Amino acid sequence: MTDRISRRELFTGKILRTLRGKEGAEDRRSESLEAYFRSPLHSYPLLQEMPWDLLVAEAKSRGIPTEGRSKNEIARDLFLGTPGTT
Repeated sequence: MTDRISRRELFTGKILRTLRGKEGAEDRRSESLEAYFRSPLHSYPLLQEMPWDLLVAEAKSRGIPTEGRSKNEIARDLFLGTPGTT
């Protein structure tokens, strides 16, 4: 397995499995990602590197609404798996 993750793999769950690590750490991971997306200072680099069209396409394929929502809100729903709960 390589250490590099492509942009496409970022949304297919590979990074989530990497972040998840051991079983039982789901709550801690969820809290950590929530805090990450609450802070513009932390989430800014990810959101700047993430192309809008790729973000919208992945959100639509997962049934996450995109109309009238910020990039941060959509990315948070993709990573946390909570469609439309902003």
